[in-house]
Amino acid sequence: MSRQSHRRQPDVSGATDALHVATGEQVRRVLADELRPHRVRFSTSLILLILGSALGLVAPRLMGGLVDLVRDGRPLLGHTGTTAVWWAAAAMAAAVGAMALITGVGYVLMAGTVERIIASLREQVVSGGIGMPAERIEKVGVGDLVSRTTDDVAELTRAVNQSLASLAIGGLAVLVTVVGMAFLDWRFLAVVVLLVPVYATVVHRYRAQAPDAYLCQRTEMAQRASGILTSLRGLRTVRAFNLQSSRRAGIGDHSWRTVELGVWIRILINRLFGGVNLAEYLGMAGVLVIGWFLVERDTVTVGVVTTAALYFLRLFQPIGMLVVLIDPLASAAASLRRVVGVVVEPETRSPGGGCGPGPRYAGPPELCIEHLSFSYPGARKVLDDVTARVAPGSVTAVVGASGAGKSTLGALMAGCRPVDTGRILIGGIDAACLSPEQRARTVCLVTQETHVFAGTLRDDLRLACPGVDDAGLLDALHRVGALDWVTALPDGLDTVVGERGQVLGPVEAQQIALARVLLVDPPVVVLDEATSEAGAGGGAVLEEAVWKVVEGRTAVVIAHRLDQAARADEIWLMDSGRMVERGAHPDLVEKGGAYAELWEAWSRGR
Repeated sequence: MSRQSHRRQPDVSGATDALHVATGEQVRRVLADELRPHRVRFSTSLILLILGSALGLVAPRLMGGLVDLVRDGRPLLGHTGTTAVWWAAAAMAAAVGAMALITGVGYVLMAGTVERIIASLREQVVSGGIGMPAERIEKVGVGDLVSRTTDDVAELTRAVNQSLASLAIGGLAVLVTVVGMAFLDWRFLAVVVLLVPVYATVVHRYRAQAPDAYLCQRTEMAQRASGILTSLRGLRTVRAFNLQSSRRAGIGDHSWRTVELGVWIRILINRLFGGVNLAEYLGMAGVLVIGWFLVERDTVTVGVVTTAALYFLRLFQPIGMLVVLIDPLASAAASLRRVVGVVVEPETRSPGGGCGPGPRYAGPPELCIEHLSFSYPGARKVLDDVTARVAPGSVTAVVGASGAGKSTLGALMAGCRPVDTGRILIGGIDAACLSPEQRARTVCLVTQETHVFAGTLRDDLRLACPGVDDAGLLDALHRVGALDWVTALPDGLDTVVGERGQVLGPVEAQQIALARVLLVDPPVVVLDEATSEAGAGGGAVLEEAVWKVVEGRTAVVIAHRLDQAARADEIWLMDSGRMVERGAHPDLVEKGGAYAELWEAWSRGR
């Protein structure tokens, strides 16, 4: 990407293949739903802020009265002379004190309401990210989701904490002050008529360009984060293929684009404030001209004109506040659309959950695959019209060359991806009808890539079954062969594992994953090369752990070693997305087909 000049408007069209960005209607709907439980609190805060703004008009009005008192001897608050001045001073002090108290209470009530709404949105966006389908995250890149759950949530929280209550106070102050000017003399509203087009033009020009610029900047930041994350995660591959320059160039392009958009946004801000200063000059001049005209005709007094000028001068601060807030609020609005986009992301909504209550199985259920086909976006078919059956309580091994579709078949059976055509039945129930919670308790998938969560080992295991006691945890660890090394840990189950804790090897991490399956106790398990990361010594330990896990369940084992498959009740041989052979190990060897050739080659190589 060429580094373009900052003097012209950059392209703010945004990026494709990103997570959903919420529309204005979706944002309003979500915010209305969040505000509903806090209506009374929010309404009370608005009333108090209006009262505080009204009390702010008392001092300018009394100042105008003092001008008439000095100039024409007009009574003020029923008094004249020094007494009137003292009464005016006392009234001003009382009004300012009451205004500060009432506005402060209203500010606190509004800030508390907004904080509750932001906290709820933060929980929803994290929940939406966790529940998002894997293929969706793979398509858009993890950086976009990370950016929304970190940068955008932080920007939204910061803007709300610093700006929203000030926006309400400033907006109400402007409204109340304009009403006060109308009460002095309706002709002073000519200033408002004069300034509205100026402010509207300046703000409209800014709003027409700034939100898209902020949104595009957020997208570029997400792309930069994605590039950094993927490069760090695949650092060995990057170095092995000497990709440092290309990866650095890509990240640099997104960083430069972010800077370029930041400069363009600053130009827009400068234009905005220039227009505001022009409006202030025109407004004050208009008040003085109208006041001179009215005084000349004895329509109003000099004190009234003074009051009107002070009212308009009082508008400088709230209007300036509103203008200052346009920038962070435009940035926050872009972040809000991205945050709400995760909440309303269409693909985060499970298509299941509409077929009645969750299933209840008296024993291991039958697993049926009917005419199953699947392809990744923009790729050829990975699975092509696969039909098969796993008998209740049996173990089926899936074997085949790399790229044959074994792992994809396992992911579809576990519900990690939606099928293109066909269906998967578990105990006669279409798996597509299961909600994510029902599916998680019905089918467990264990892959070769396991994750140990940061925290104590007890908490890590209890993610699968929060209510289990230590006896249940130790029993699960014993069944997968992990009890010896767990009891040898410095603090046993209280030992901190994962990031910044006890480092667990691939065998130990896989044993933890298998122990979680036992704690969930699902009727169906899918094991996708769950022992492939173990070495020669650890392979035998994990092999026995796997057979403990599948005992008494309907199981599908995607095997990378044929001696694993030989122990299964049935074997499926996959080739190019099709099931080419199926049957028990002895029958397939005796048949002399493709599986027999694989077995012979495997046996010679051992």
